[in-house]
Amino acid sequence: MKTRVYVIKKEPEETDQEVVLRTLNLIPLKNFVSNSESKILVNPNWVTSDHSDSGNVTSTDTLEGILIYLLEEAKIPPNKIVVADGGDSSSTHMTMKLNDVFRLEEYGVEVIDLNKDDRVNNIKIPNPFVLKEVNLAKTAWDASCIISVPSLKTHSMAETTLSMKNMMGTILPKGIMHSNIHEKIADLTSLVRPKMKFQLIDGIIGSEGSEIGGSPVRMDIIVAGDDPVAVDCVGSAIIGYGPKRAKYLQYSEKKGLGTANMDEIEIIGASIEDVYRKF
Repeated sequence: MKTRVYVIKKEPEETDQEVVLRTLNLIPLKNFVSNSESKILVNPNWVTSDHSDSGNVTSTDTLEGILIYLLEEAKIPPNKIVVADGGDSSSTHMTMKLNDVFRLEEYGVEVIDLNKDDRVNNIKIPNPFVLKEVNLAKTAWDASCIISVPSLKTHSMAETTLSMKNMMGTILPKGIMHSNIHEKIADLTSLVRPKMKFQLIDGIIGSEGSEIGGSPVRMDIIVAGDDPVAVDCVGSAIIGYGPKRAKYLQYSEKKGLGTANMDEIEIIGASIEDVYRKF
């Protein structure tokens, strides 16, 4: 059976929350994330102090759509949900304020900056390519489920920065990732892969040119699925990158974390050709 990845186009009359809810109901997400979870980490990309209109950070409206689904459709108690990321340690709180992230607390969920979280230090990574150990935010370590919610972007070193590279927001220091980045993305993902039960790429507005100062590109799409390698493979293909350039996809498949073979991926919704735009 092929791995399913959903590529859903936003309709002109839809809000961002509505297209997210439509996507999650179509899948449906509650087949992968249930109220039996002890703690769910919804992990956006807050890498830089910018507004989501730039495409450089995850939209709060997208996060709100996910929360509405988890609370109303999946019937998950709000005290089991945390929305958190650790971007640039000097600017993450500013990013949260700039994007009105704290309004999500009105749903009864916790919103935190992972840079200020407790740490679980010197966690060994089994059978690493390069990255032997990391310090992980306790919230991520304790979570039974991680929903990775990156924005759709290019990256100067990794070529694309999607659901797997988004896990950098859970570690400190982050600079350890910047050499041999493709192998290290696979290594880091291998540590948290059992928790990564669902990924949703916010492609309403993407960003091209740089991971922290790129130019916005309106794409009006959501890319989602349970296999982070397949989701990132499809997301990368939509913006003109394949596993030969975004090599972390190849390394992640070699570690058995998912599939980077497009022949083994069934795309539900729009085809790559329908939404393709070379970044």
